[in-house]
Amino acid sequence: MPTPRRVAVLGAGGGVAGTAVLGLLTVVGVIEALDAATLALLGACLAGVAFLVLGLRRLDGKVQRMDNRVKREAAGLAGVSATLAAVNQKLDSIAPTLAEAAVQHDEDLRAVLASLGEDRVNAMFLRREIEAELQEIRRRTEALTASMERMNHRVDH
Repeated sequence: MPTPRRVAVLGAGGGVAGTAVLGLLTVVGVIEALDAATLALLGACLAGVAFLVLGLRRLDGKVQRMDNRVKREAAGLAGVSATLAAVNQKLDSIAPTLAEAAVQHDEDLRAVLASLGEDRVNAMFLRREIEAELQEIRRRTEALTASMERMNHRVDH
């Protein structure tokens, strides 16, 4: 499709040629000057209408291309919207599970910490019992050592 500029150049060339022919016909006397002016004016109006029609046709083509592009983008956005809706639905279905898992994790963590606390308390009691037993063993060992020394002392004398 020719561009509006090319059409204008061709129209101007045709107008100059047509005006020259009308001028020549007027000089020769084939047509009168008023008829030649009327024909020139009608030719100019026809050229203007043709230029506007071609311009509108070209503009209509651009509008159609933009409309097609908008429709493609709208279809793409509809696909994205559908995908987002599906993701949102999946997130809505996963959220309660994650909340339950978080609660279970907290309960497990509390149980582990309580178990560690109980083990520590039990270890403290065992340590106290072992220290008490060690003291008893030391006391008995000292008593036994003292009694052995007394016996050795008696035997030596």
